[in-house]
Amino acid sequence: MAPEIIELLAPFLALVGVGGATLLGMKMRYTHIQRTRLGGVAQQDVERLSDAVDTLSAQVGLLRDQFLELNERVEFTERLLERPRSEG
Repeated sequence: MAPEIIELLAPFLALVGVGGATLLGMKMRYTHIQRTRLGGVAQQDVERLSDAVDTLSAQVGLLRDQFLELNERVEFTERLLERPRSEG
């Protein structure tokens, strides 16, 4: 290769190399930041746990409703049992 071509290409190649290394470093840093924000776990694991919490929350709400209904029935039954019996 002619020295003139090398002199023209050297700065370009240096910029491409430094730019590529910078972009790679930025990508690695971004990935590290994302992982750190999630406590070091994968996004899929966070979503799976979030879905599990939502499911459990819905089940607890259903159980609470059933408990309240059962409590009303028990109180009603207790009131019926406390009434004096009419002899007939």
